[in-house]
Amino acid sequence: MIAAALDDLHAKYPIPVRGIEISEPGGGVVQRTGPGPCTEDARGFWLVLDRTLIQPDHSEQPRGRWSRRKFERAVYAAVVREYGHALDRAGGFGAHELAWQTALTDSLHGGAYNPLDPARALVDGFTEVVLQGKRAGKTARILHDALAGSVPKYPAAESNSQLVR
Repeated sequence: MIAAALDDLHAKYPIPVRGIEISEPGGGVVQRTGPGPCTEDARGFWLVLDRTLIQPDHSEQPRGRWSRRKFERAVYAAVVREYGHALDRAGGFGAHELAWQTALTDSLHGGAYNPLDPARALVDGFTEVVLQGKRAGKTARILHDALAGSVPKYPAAESNSQLVR
């Protein structure tokens, strides 16, 4: 499911991806600098997924067709969210000003996007559009387009990830 999500995302939003790290639960904030898998450099971006989001408890293991689909959707959504964060980093956080303005306007009309956290607003909007498609709200589409538009154009073949190929 992780590889399928990466294939879908990389086809639409190509950025160089070096790999995926599965973090331990309760690991706190992921540090994205210094040596190791949390480092971005010219070779690409690492996606860091929280193990609790992609591996249910034993009591929640998928048992039937419907619960398996629910689990797969949750894993797919977790990959989409982290890919959104990677897009934000790839774009040099350039969409934050527009996200702040959009979220502020949205919040004045009773919307759900928090103007105090433009990074989260961008990722939430991006995730909504990727998962809901044409059913996504207007504000989500604005945030999605701002995030996608802030990223330099990388050729699709530039990815170094083994999972994307």
